[in-house]
Amino acid sequence: MFRKIASLSVALVVAGGVMIAVPADAAVKISNGVACKKSGQTTKTSGGTYRCTTNPLTSSKKLTWLSLDCVAAANDAVKARTNATKTLADFKAQIPVIDLSLQEQKAVLLSIQTKLNEANMRLPLAQAKIATAKTPADKAEFEKAVRLWTAASRAYASQVRQVEGAIKRLESARLTAVNKPNELASSIADARASAALICTKGF
Repeated sequence: MFRKIASLSVALVVAGGVMIAVPADAAVKISNGVACKKSGQTTKTSGGTYRCTTNPLTSSKKLTWLSLDCVAAANDAVKARTNATKTLADFKAQIPVIDLSLQEQKAVLLSIQTKLNEANMRLPLAQAKIATAKTPADKAEFEKAVRLWTAASRAYASQVRQVEGAIKRLESARLTAVNKPNELASSIADARASAALICTKGF
């Protein structure tokens, strides 16, 4: 009888020791923001897979469990902000280059427009002279002048359209460069807000 009691006592002590050895984390429900100890450790729960790591959205170096979706979204938000810095610098550098090109193209446009106006003025004068021609040679000369001024007028008009198109493209590029900071700021804010939602503590 004494042996049975002794055996039972030993069994209870062993069982108690096993219970005491269970990690404290086992009693804690793993979710975003719950403290952990081993960086890089992963665990699966009914809510998904979690990793023990620091939160990229904060400056804290504290290790916590974060869902893999949270980690991915947070890293994307941080990456978007980093890339935006370079993108903004590139667009800022483009503005003075675009302004210089616009100035040059507008000067070219003014020069061509002046020549077009002259051609359009001389063309009807040349056409009127045909009727006053007294000899076939004079008529041929006036007709040649009409053809030349007609060709010049068409060529200058084509050049005007090309330069106007170039100016519109440059103005569009400048507008994009000027508006880019606001667009990127909105995009970064959206990415961060989305990541913060996915990384909500307790989820």
